[in-house]
Amino acid sequence: MSDSAQVSKRESPRLPLAARLALAILGCLVIWVAVTQLTGLWWGQESLGRHVSNAVGVTLLAVPMVLILCRQVDRRPLSSLGLSGGGGALKDMLRGALTWVLPAGVGLAAVVLLGWVEIRVEATPGELVGAVLLLVLLVFVYEALPEELIFRGYIYRNLADAVAPWVAAIGQALLFSFFGTALWVISVGWGVFLERSVLFFSMAVVVGLLRVMSGSVWGPIGFHLAFQVTMQLFLSSRYATVHVDDEAIFTIATAVVAFCAATTVAGFLWRGPVNWREPEAEEPVSPPGESPQGSRASSSPRGS
Repeated sequence: MSDSAQVSKRESPRLPLAARLALAILGCLVIWVAVTQLTGLWWGQESLGRHVSNAVGVTLLAVPMVLILCRQVDRRPLSSLGLSGGGGALKDMLRGALTWVLPAGVGLAAVVLLGWVEIRVEATPGELVGAVLLLVLLVFVYEALPEELIFRGYIYRNLADAVAPWVAAIGQALLFSFFGTALWVISVGWGVFLERSVLFFSMAVVVGLLRVMSGSVWGPIGFHLAFQVTMQLFLSSRYATVHVDDEAIFTIATAVVAFCAATTVAGFLWRGPVNWREPEAEEPVSPPGESPQGSRASSSPRGS
């Protein structure tokens, strides 16, 4: 068999697009539900031990699932997920975090100065720093890494291969909203359906657009990490005692403002042309000694 025939066979997915997406979503639901149910049986009520167990269990199952789907079902290189390594990854993650921190920080400062929200911290500086570091680790392992790798990595990449990147960003947001809302409905009931579906869709649109603009999944990971650490630190009081007297205004001043302004901030952090309309070409496999001419999103991230 010729080399070109081998390349063609390797790059041809084993399943059609719809089946690959369905398999990924079903796998996610099974993993998250199984892990959370098992840790609930073991630990009972919410606790640090259960949170850690959820984080470790989900990552140990979800990340290999994505890698296997990418290599064995899609027959694509892992670089197609946008999960590059090295200094560029850290830089993109920090930029992604800034797209949340800058607008949310401005919004929060405004409502506090205007007297619309009062925040009381009943924790020592050491306890507060410890809580932040703990949340950064838990959110990264339990939520930001596996969810972004699946939805803004694997699912986005599959959609962007067939449709315009902006359409792929909307498509993965719909799937993420379905996934996240289904988990909440399963655990809490239908009463949270509207609230959670709107929240998950809005967030997923933003991080999907960041994926297009950055050409990397690390940007969305940074945004997701900053968003969830902030909300869990201020609104849950699980690991540090923080009181917010008006959670609705706090959420509008931080989350809503950041959702609306993140892509504007990203435009200053990741400079250069962005492909919004053309499907992202498959990264070709070149003969030995030649460098591939892949698309920006499937090779090195922009701005790294």
